[in-house]
Amino acid sequence: MSDGQAIRAARAAKRTEALLVDEHPEWERLALAIRRQVEACVELDTANSDVAVLADAAEALAGRLEESATGKRVGLVEEGWRGRPEDDRLDYLPFSPIMGRLNPASYGLSIRREGDRAVGRVVLTETEEGAAGLAHGGVIAGIWDEVLAAANSVAETGGPTALLTIRYRKPTPLHEPLVYTAWVERVSDRKILVKGECALESAPDEVLTEAEGLFIAFAQASIDWHGDRERENVSTD
Repeated sequence: MSDGQAIRAARAAKRTEALLVDEHPEWERLALAIRRQVEACVELDTANSDVAVLADAAEALAGRLEESATGKRVGLVEEGWRGRPEDDRLDYLPFSPIMGRLNPASYGLSIRREGDRAVGRVVLTETEEGAAGLAHGGVIAGIWDEVLAAANSVAETGGPTALLTIRYRKPTPLHEPLVYTAWVERVSDRKILVKGECALESAPDEVLTEAEGLFIAFAQASIDWHGDRERENVSTD
């Protein structure tokens, strides 16, 4: 067993407790505070001496966090998210690098069910910048993967992403509310085709990007997609 395999196995073995984000408000506060620090870090305009003081403080916090970073005890999916009163919320992956409320590296994406569609809303900042004032194309693709997968949740279909196609029709600006809308277009046996469009909230008819995702449902419905059992080998053939 490689070192990486050993780390994955040890951490997966600890995830035995149900996760309810509302029971961890301090954790959510911590993630948000670190996200603010990351956003501020890339826009610093101060003397090197000030940066050195900030670096000392950041290194001290990193060391303190690492002392407790022995692996979380909770699962990756929020418990009972389909049955909660606010069932239109689709932020069921609190540690997701895209929408995770407990992951400071996430973009702060919020996804909700609106009818038969998944609708994501986010405001991107300089931490997601590619060209000046514009979102990085890779960030846009990551958001699309999350929103298209959420559309599968609305339709109670889905599985791992097999193919993802993004059409970048117009530049996506920073500091503007963005709306990502996705829906299941077609289901053929185990293949699910999901489509979506993104526009500015202030100009909903002007599409910035379009997306298509092909998802492959597991042959065995009992396979735990976000759990820790062995994954099925999925083919797009």
